[in-house]
Amino acid sequence: MIIKESLVQGLNSHLYSSTYPKPLPSESAEQHTLCGFEGPEKVLEIWFRPVNGKESPILIDAHRAVAREVESLSEDDVSVGDIDEIVDCARPKHDYPVDVFQDNHGRWQYRRSGLRLVDRAVWEEMLRIVKCQVLNVVNNECVDAYLLSESSMFVYPHRLILKTCGTTTLLHAVPKILDIAREYCGFHDVNAVFYSRKAFLFPEKQVWPHGRWGDEVSYLDKLFCKDEFETAGYVLGKINGDHWCLYMCTPHRLSLDLDGVELAESSSSHDSDAGSSINEEEEEEDDVTLEILMTQLDPAAMKAFWRTAEELRAAKDGKDISQEGAQRVYHATGIADIYPKATVDDYLFDPCGYSLNGLLGPYYFTIHVTPEDVCSYASFETTVPVKRFYSHIRAGSESEYDTFEDVIQRVVSVFRPGTFSTTLISRKSVGHKHGKTDGLLEGHIGGFRRRDRIVQCLGKWDLVFCHYDRHVDGTMMRKGTKTALR
Repeated sequence: MIIKESLVQGLNSHLYSSTYPKPLPSESAEQHTLCGFEGPEKVLEIWFRPVNGKESPILIDAHRAVAREVESLSEDDVSVGDIDEIVDCARPKHDYPVDVFQDNHGRWQYRRSGLRLVDRAVWEEMLRIVKCQVLNVVNNECVDAYLLSESSMFVYPHRLILKTCGTTTLLHAVPKILDIAREYCGFHDVNAVFYSRKAFLFPEKQVWPHGRWGDEVSYLDKLFCKDEFETAGYVLGKINGDHWCLYMCTPHRLSLDLDGVELAESSSSHDSDAGSSINEEEEEEDDVTLEILMTQLDPAAMKAFWRTAEELRAAKDGKDISQEGAQRVYHATGIADIYPKATVDDYLFDPCGYSLNGLLGPYYFTIHVTPEDVCSYASFETTVPVKRFYSHIRAGSESEYDTFEDVIQRVVSVFRPGTFSTTLISRKSVGHKHGKTDGLLEGHIGGFRRRDRIVQCLGKWDLVFCHYDRHVDGTMMRKGTKTALR
């Protein structure tokens, strides 16, 4: 079906301009659009090598710290490469062990370092390249979470995760991100790069190199040359159906074979300085990322993700109800029950669409919803571990689920998709040291049938991709959708 641009702009006004339908819809009115918005996100994750084997950067200009009005250590207190800023914080409400302490006056504090010392204005300049903007920022002692007009960004001391939807130009910003890390943090070396996305719904609307997977891989290969990096592009799933694309890149000094064994090249002179071993990040053995990518969402469940008639009227009168409406969605849909103790930042778009960032100690989760009928899509991503596979590392938390299947079951009960895919990336060191990775995502998801389960060995990481369709009365609920390999 060909959709005229003028029609798209008129009916998908939250993406183009704030115009309101006349008359305003009643509470019982059905919400239908013919929009062609690209809900599936592009996801970029870059890990930087800590300076001298630490997470801390080079000393930042003291004037920049003063401008942020953050209490910091003076230049006389620390040397280049040492810790950086001491920040006041509330006493942590979660039960994860983190680097938080009390000063002589009983104030709770933590240290900010690395990428977290970069000013918001610098990140906003980078995001203009991507063609999105910052809506709000929340943080805790471990991470800064940026809620964006098109999805999310998470900033750790030496790791950045940028997730953008629509026709954003995420890959265009990679050189700028590398420049920022080098200029503001002294991070000259990359430890790992991940770029991934689900098959696009409307690949023809993307801006080069986005849209065709081969172009995206070639573009990244030019940025991370094969003289210095081991790179690979993958497609998992059915090329004539739903599939997921992944690009990953690691420096030769950290090269592993498919069994996670260090290759001979990694003993080169590049590793001669302090802290540059293959085990730089092995302390974070519970590093895991679960994605749930859902389509064909139940229209009844999606109704909550539209602004109500009352909210539309308030917005028309000039009141900003984006966060007030978001809290309605958060509690009414059951999202609040997924991780009840999390710090949450969410936003309800005009006239529909919802985004959420959540923080739970060192972990994050994020949700993005496009509720329109012809392009309904919701994504859920979390780094919160589960008890079954990670109890050997620490006692865990009452906020955690027993298995990843439990997490998936809770999430799909909120959005009620007709079909969804999951990806699970975890560190291979967990399996090698504890034998705990067998059986990942092999359990049953009530109401769904697993159609694909693909396991991929990726050097230091293991990847499991699964695809599910709703099971209804002995038949699979399938719609006439066709996805080309893009």
